[in-house]
Amino acid sequence: MRMKIMRNLKLKKMSVLMLVVAILGSMMPLTFANKYFESDQVELVDPISGTSGSYYPVNIMFAGEDVITDVPAIVYEKNGSSRTIVPISFITEKLGAQISWKQETQEVTIVSAEKTIVMQIGNANATVNGKQTKLPDGIPPILLQYEGKTKTYVPVNFISSQLGLDVSWIAGTRTVAINRPVQTLTDINLDYMKQFPEIRMKVTGEVVATSFNISGADVGAQDKIIIDLQNTKFDLKDKSLLKDGIGTYRVTDGIFGIDKVEISSQSSNPPTTRVVVYLDQKKGHNIFFDEKTGEMVIQLVNTVNNVSVDKIYSTDTVVIDTSEDPIYNINVVGNQIMVDVINSYMKINAGQMQVVPVDQGKIASLGYSQLDTSKYTDSDFYTSEDKVSRVIIELNEKVTHDDIYVENDGTQILVFVSQNPLNNFDYVKLNNSRSTLDVRLLKAGNYDIAYNKETRVLRVEIPKALSDLSAFEYPVRDQLLEAIEMKVSGDQYQMDITLSPNTTYQQNTVDGKISFAFSNTAIQNSIYKDMLIVLDAGHGGHDSGATGTQAKEKDLALKATLLLENQLKSLGFKVYLTRSTDEYIGLYDRADIANDLNADLFVSIHINATTNSTASGVEVLYASDSMSGGKGLADLIQKQLVSTLGAKNRGIVKRPNLVVIRETKMPSVLCELGFISNPEEQDKMMTTAYLEKAAKAIVEGIKQFIK
Repeated sequence: MRMKIMRNLKLKKMSVLMLVVAILGSMMPLTFANKYFESDQVELVDPISGTSGSYYPVNIMFAGEDVITDVPAIVYEKNGSSRTIVPISFITEKLGAQISWKQETQEVTIVSAEKTIVMQIGNANATVNGKQTKLPDGIPPILLQYEGKTKTYVPVNFISSQLGLDVSWIAGTRTVAINRPVQTLTDINLDYMKQFPEIRMKVTGEVVATSFNISGADVGAQDKIIIDLQNTKFDLKDKSLLKDGIGTYRVTDGIFGIDKVEISSQSSNPPTTRVVVYLDQKKGHNIFFDEKTGEMVIQLVNTVNNVSVDKIYSTDTVVIDTSEDPIYNINVVGNQIMVDVINSYMKINAGQMQVVPVDQGKIASLGYSQLDTSKYTDSDFYTSEDKVSRVIIELNEKVTHDDIYVENDGTQILVFVSQNPLNNFDYVKLNNSRSTLDVRLLKAGNYDIAYNKETRVLRVEIPKALSDLSAFEYPVRDQLLEAIEMKVSGDQYQMDITLSPNTTYQQNTVDGKISFAFSNTAIQNSIYKDMLIVLDAGHGGHDSGATGTQAKEKDLALKATLLLENQLKSLGFKVYLTRSTDEYIGLYDRADIANDLNADLFVSIHINATTNSTASGVEVLYASDSMSGGKGLADLIQKQLVSTLGAKNRGIVKRPNLVVIRETKMPSVLCELGFISNPEEQDKMMTTAYLEKAAKAIVEGIKQFIK
C-alpha cells in the first residue's frame, strides 16, 4: 500500500550582589533568544554607569555551525580600535574551557587543558600561564546588559587564539568563524567492502565536517549530499581528477546509488573544502574521522532525522522520518510499541536517549535513541555490528499488534495507533498536478458515483458487502483535493471527495478496485510551472527565535511557510523548503540550498519582536538595491502585506549583512509578519486565517514581481 500525503505540522546602580549574579549568570546554559541577527544595531547598557550604546551585532560560527546565544556578540570600539567581544558563556559552551570568578578582585579565570588565562574586568592586561600579556588594542573584559540580562564579555580573538584555534573575520556578513587548525585534503576513494559503502578522504589531520542533504529530485533536479570540511584546503595528489579547479571522482555504473563525487574550494576565508555526492537515489550519511587511517569518512547509511505525532485520516499517527527507504522491525510489549530502524543512525539528540511527553489520544510519550548493540552476540536478535535506531511509543494502555497499523511511505514510517484507517484504501499524490485514489473491492458488484459541480464533491456509495473500509476524515489540502471523508451509513460506505478548484477526475475501470485519476490542468498549463521558489522558515530546532507569551517565532514561521508553500504550488510554482520540520538549518546552508538549486526567488519568513510591547506592523528586509532584485521584490510584497493585513507599514529595510539574503544569488527577501511581543498581533498570528492572508499577500507580491 502506498500513500503520499501533505501533513499539517502542528504546531514558541549595581550592587556587589548583583555583580556576582551577573558573573554566575553568564556561566549558565544558553537560552537561544536569537533575534538580534536581523537588526542592524543593538543597544547594550553598562550596568555600573547606566550608560547605553549602540553596537553592531556579530554572527559567530564555531566549526562551521552557527552559535546561538541569548545575548549578541558585538563589535566593541575603544580609543579608535575595534574588536569582537562575546559573552563568556560561549567559552564554556563551545570552546570546552572551564571558568571561575573571584569576587574580591573581579577576576575571571579560564582553564583549558594547556592554558590558564586570568582576566580582570576593565583591565587591558591578562596573564597566560602566569605570564602577563597585553590584550589586543587594549580592549578588556567588560560587563554589558542586553534586554535586562547582564553578561561578562571577553575578546573572542584573544581567547580563541590562546586556546589554539584559528579565527577568521567575514566582513560581508559580520561573522567571526572559529575553527581548529587548518588541514589539507589530499586523496579520495570509495570503499565498498565495508558494512556500508564509504567515501574516504585522506587529510593531514582531524577536521570537522558539517553537512546537509538537498532533495533536488523533488523539484526536477538531482539529490545530493553536501559536506563542508571546515578550515580545510584541498590539494589532490592525483591531478588527473582535476579539471577547472574541481576534483571529480566518478563511480562505476552508479553503484550504491552514487553518480559521482566532486571536490572544490567553497571558501578561502576560512578555507573550506566542499564535497558534493551526486545521488541516483535517496541516501543517508554518517561522517566521522578514522584515527587509524587519518581519513574523513562519509558512510552511506540510513538515518532517522525526526520523530513526530500527527493526525492522519482521523488517527493519531507517529511519523518517523528517515533519509532512505527504511527497513524496520516492529515489536509490541505491554503498552509499548518499539520500532527498530535497521542499518541506520539516530540523528536526533546525537543518538542519546530522549523521552518527549506527548499526551495525545492513546500516545503518552515518544522515546528514541541509538540502540547500544556493543555487547550483543550472535545468539541475540541483533549482533554487535548492527546499527539500529530505536523509537519507543509509550501508550496509556496495553496494546496488541491488532491495535496498530504500520505503513512505509517512501522515506517515512507511519505508525497508526488504534485503528487501520487505510484498509483497502490508497491515495497517491504523483506530483503537484496529478494524483490517484483506489478503493479495493472484495468482490465485483454495483456502486454509485455522483459529482456535484457546485460543491466540487465527488460522492461514491459502496455496499458494505463489496469492501472492508474504516470511517475517517482527512483534510488533504493539496493542489488536487481539499478533503476526503469516509462514512459508514447503514449497509453502505459513503465516500465524499472534495476536489480543489480546477481539478478534474477520470474513473478508470480496473478489476478488483474503484480507481480515480485526478489532474489539475491549471497547474499543468501554469505560466509559473518552470519557476522555483525556495521558502525558508526562520530559526528552528534549538533556536526558537523570538518568544512571546503564547508562541515561539520558529513555530509561527514554519506554519506560515507551509501555508505559503501550498498557495504557491496551487498556482503551479515549484517550491522547495529549507526546513519542513522543527530543525535548525545553518544560515549559510539555507543560502547554499537556494544557490545549488538555481532557484528563481528566495523568501524567508520571520516574526518580529522588541522590548516595546506596543510596537506593531510588517516589514520586509532586503540586501540588494536592485529594483529587479531584492529591493523590488521587497517593495511589492510589503505593499501587499500592508493592504491585505491592514497592518502598520514599517517599510522595507535594507540589511546588507544578513546571511540568508546576502549570500543568495537570486532576488531574496526576509518577511517580518508582525510582532510576537505585541499581545494583539501575537493573537492574530496564532490563527490560520491571519497567516493564510499573509501568505496570500506574499504570493500577490511575487506574481507582480515576475510579470
